[in-house]
Amino acid sequence: MINFKMVYKALGSLLFIEALLLLTCLGVGLLYGETDYASFGLPTIVALLLGIALRVKGRHADNRMGRRDGFLIVSSAWVVFSLVGMLPFLIGGHTPRLAVALFETMSGFTTTGATAFDDVDALPHSILFWRSLTHWMGGLGIVFFTIALLPNMGQGDLRLFSAESTGLKIGKLHPRISTTARWLWGLYLLLTATCIGAFHLAGMNLFDAINHALSTVATGGFSTHTASIGYYESPLIEYVSIAFMFVSSINFTLLYLLLVKHRLRDVWADSELRCFLAILFFVSIITAVVLCFDGLAVEEALRTALFSVVALQSTTGFTTVDFMMWHPALWMLLSIVSVIGACAGSTSGGLKCVRVLTAVKLVVNEFRQKLHPHAVLPVRIAGNTLAPGVARSVFVFFVVYFLLIFVSAILMSCMGLPLLDALGLGISAFSNVGPSIGYAVGPLDSWSALPDAALWLNSFLMLAGRLEIFSLLLLFVPAFWRSN
Repeated sequence: MINFKMVYKALGSLLFIEALLLLTCLGVGLLYGETDYASFGLPTIVALLLGIALRVKGRHADNRMGRRDGFLIVSSAWVVFSLVGMLPFLIGGHTPRLAVALFETMSGFTTTGATAFDDVDALPHSILFWRSLTHWMGGLGIVFFTIALLPNMGQGDLRLFSAESTGLKIGKLHPRISTTARWLWGLYLLLTATCIGAFHLAGMNLFDAINHALSTVATGGFSTHTASIGYYESPLIEYVSIAFMFVSSINFTLLYLLLVKHRLRDVWADSELRCFLAILFFVSIITAVVLCFDGLAVEEALRTALFSVVALQSTTGFTTVDFMMWHPALWMLLSIVSVIGACAGSTSGGLKCVRVLTAVKLVVNEFRQKLHPHAVLPVRIAGNTLAPGVARSVFVFFVVYFLLIFVSAILMSCMGLPLLDALGLGISAFSNVGPSIGYAVGPLDSWSALPDAALWLNSFLMLAGRLEIFSLLLLFVPAFWRSN
């Protein structure tokens, strides 16, 4: 039976945090002399009142939380945050389309980075900062942030942690999940501060450095300029972006082991990290060779290739060039790395390298089993034998993942989009990448040209991809709501 009072109590607390974030953006607007107080003032009041109402409704809640409660809180939190978070776009008159406002907010919180605004440079500082802040909050997770701040909820911490964390695993640094959350958020803050300093030293003004750091560490992709990182035409800024996109793609538990515990050997022994590095450098080298044959100088080809591949595999989605102008074979490679994504336990989207590595080992093991039908051949990842349930979970995830992409592509084709665009948009939204492969909506284009129905669909895909499908889709299963 679902403990609705606990759900109301948790959502109320979350809304207080969102009110504080909105109030921060109001302060940024005042700092830059922007007099549109209503854009963030009214949403702040809405978040506060709704938070108070939910807290009152959830008073005297039993301090217990089941698995269903955890899934419901996580999914509801992301939806409520996005609904309240879209109000500044509507109240400020930045778009008259409800679908665009929700899409932009969902793209922010899910760290997708696709935008439906044609002229980002024309947006006020407060709105630009809000877009970047949604990225940063969604990077490690809205609820995960709350676990780090709020009083311990006992077993409830583990329920929420499991419902929102990405990939097959994310290491626990401490027996208490709340302590693990604080360590990881501390590391997240350190990376963000370092990234701000690096961007500023590389030539960005302070406001741009802060916004791009929030996007980069969260592997989001929102920029303060329509041309993204390409606006600066600076190789140094591109190299800084590459470095921090790469670091943010690594499991944060490994970063903790490296930066805090100095256990380099344990970090390098991680098979998922080595798989990620192998894919990244293999695709980057192939892309650079093709670009060299197309006439680019060696350094420029290597930099452009590495930037584009890291941006897409990390699912950050920053752009410097229109890769639709490249050889079509590279489109396929870039699509593949977009789907694969980076490491579990990072801020990136996609399938995650650990699932791909597991699937490859399962296939190889199946061939060996055919040759030796009576042999016991366990599948191991990083020296650990995989339980049969893990193999089943990976298989089901792959099936549902690609099924949803293909179904969404068919639906968008029915809306009048070319098949390449429909497939590219589905991959981009569901993998939380941002740039899309297509002719109508390419890597440098706004998604505003899409009909409202396509924007609604892609908003759903972004949320399903960020919550790794099941946390969201479980709510549509009738058995989820039954008391037994």
